[in-house]
Formats: sequence, structure tokens, C-alpha cells
Amino acid sequence: MPNNDRTSSRIEILRFPLIVGVVFIHNYATAVIQREGPVGATNDGAWVQFLRLFVSEGLARIAVPLFFAISGYLFFVGGWDWTKYTAKLHRRLHTLLIPYLFWNFLALAVFAAAQSVPQFRFVAFSTRFPPIHSFTAFDYVNALFGLTVNYPISAQFWFIRDLMALVVLAPVIHLLLGRRLALPFVVVLLGLWFLHAWPLLWPSADATFFFCAGAYLSLPGNDLEYLDRFCAWICAGFLVLLVLHSAFPDSPLNLDKLAILFGLPSAWWLARLAAGTIRLNAQLVALGGAGFFVFAAHQPLLTILIRVVYKALNPSGGLALLGLFFAVPICLIALLLLVYRALLKTMPALTGFITGSSYRTRKEAA
Repeated sequence: MPNNDRTSSRIEILRFPLIVGVVFIHNYATAVIQREGPVGATNDGAWVQFLRLFVSEGLARIAVPLFFAISGYLFFVGGWDWTKYTAKLHRRLHTLLIPYLFWNFLALAVFAAAQSVPQFRFVAFSTRFPPIHSFTAFDYVNALFGLTVNYPISAQFWFIRDLMALVVLAPVIHLLLGRRLALPFVVVLLGLWFLHAWPLLWPSADATFFFCAGAYLSLPGNDLEYLDRFCAWICAGFLVLLVLHSAFPDSPLNLDKLAILFGLPSAWWLARLAAGTIRLNAQLVALGGAGFFVFAAHQPLLTILIRVVYKALNPSGGLALLGLFFAVPICLIALLLLVYRALLKTMPALTGFITGSSYRTRKEAA
């Protein structure tokens, strides 16, 4: 863990809001593709399109890069040695790999069960995989790890998959973060990410650059609070870039990536403000414990819920679309929080196992 209490506090505060951002990224579509064709609006009006872009493709898009940066920072902070690395690999087996396998096997089971019932097939088809009853052995492996389609069957777990790959590659990253190579290495990764020149399917450019940037920030002498003094200008730049990207989403200027670069220090500074508000601090930290469960369980539930709601209501007006855009994910997050609380109360061991939190708790207690 970081040795700076203020840094630890900011990280804890950010966990849940960033998970909400991930949910809204996956909530972008208004025209939901069904087997029989799109349901919902394909032309929802300029102002609705602008707001949806602003939230899902703007504000929310900082969530994943910031998670990778935090993960890289936490993995490398406190120095490097092989004993620590071995211990961290063992820890990630429980906190990453076991939950990863559990939730992807669960998604496979849910899709298989739904695809076997004719009335439910419209919510359970996949655009990336064939029907599960026709899976080959390779299809199962592909569904678990996204070998050829980039995403596993539980799509949001590409983040965990790429994170596990970077953890395995950590010795190489440590070598490249040597004092003379560190800054050039990160700058090269920045260029590859910004220019869409990354050659690998996974780990992705987002994962590699931001994880390594977080690792770089963990090096002695780097100040995580340095940019706070420029927060007003950075936040203003972030808002301007969000507006421009939402108004001109097809601009060749990579406005989305520029917005991310301004958005990360903005979110980091806002976490500092939240840390100074006792009630808000306590609420966000408390919600952070449920963050992994919401992350893990929101898909495929969100996709299924959107398909059901849009098929039932077939919304066409701008206000209706915008209302559903906010209502569906918020209701799902609230429901998952209630389910998490019930599971934690009735089956704490299982809940800890499927979220990796039981291992973290045991290690902290030790």
C-alpha cells in the first residue's frame, strides 16, 4: 500500500465513482441490436447525443485509465525485490485470477441457460461468439480469455485479464523503469497510445501505458500532488475538451485522448476535495467495498436489462431516451449494492471469495 495517507485516502475515495463510470461506458447505446434488428432510436437528436457522449464517452472514459494507473502505482510502490514480487503474484492469484474465472464461467452459464429457452434468446445472444450449444473447445477458451475477439464472455473483465498480463510482465517493466530509461520508456508508450500505433491485441495500449505510468509515479522523487497547484487550469481544460469531443466526436485531433490526459489529474484533485469532506469521504470509502462486485456483476445484466427495457418500451423521444440512459444503470447499481449487502450478510465467505476481498482482509489482518 502507498506510504502516504493522503494518497491512500484519494485512492479509496475514487474506487466507487470510477466503477460507476465503467457502468456508464457500457450504457452508451440507444439503438439496441436485437436478433430481429435494432430496437430504440437510431437518431435521438443532437442534444441527447451530445449529453450521452459527454457522460459515457467523455467523463466516464477516464475510469479505466485511472484504474490502470492506480494499479501500476500500487504494484510498484515501496520498491522492488523478487520476494515482494513473488508475494504479489500469489496475492493476485486470489484477488484477480480466481474472481476472473468465477465471473466468466458464471456469464457462460447464464448465457447458455438463457439461450436454451426460446423466450429468452433475444436477451442472451452474443455478437462476438456463436451460440454456446455449438461451442468447440477453442470457443470456450476464447470466451474465457478473448483470444481472438479481444473481450471475454464477461466483457468488462478484459481489464482484469490485461492487468494480470502486466503483473506477469512486471519484472520487464521494472527493468525498463531503471533511472535512465524510465521517462523515455513512458514517453514512448504515451506516443504509441496516443497515435493508435499499439501492435498488440492484449495487453492493450490503454492498459500498458497507464499501468506503466502509475509504476513510474511510484518511483522515489515523483510527487503525486505536484499537479494539484494547477488544478483550476487542468479542470477547465478537461471541460473544454469534453465539450469539443462531444460536439465533434469524429475529429481527427484525438480529443478523446487529450480529454483523458486532462481528466486523470482532474479526478485526482477532486478526490482531494472529497477527502476534506468528512461525510462524503466516509460514504465513498464505504461504497468502495462493493465496487468490485458492481464491476463484476453489472455485465451481462446491464446488456440484458437494456434489451428488455428497450424492447418493452421502444423509446423514441429524446427525453425518454435520456431518462432511460440515466435510470437503467442507476437502478442496476442500486440493486447490485443491495444484493452485495445481502450476500455479505448471509454468505460472507462466498462473497469474499468471488470478489477477492476475503484474501485482502486476511492479509491486512495478518
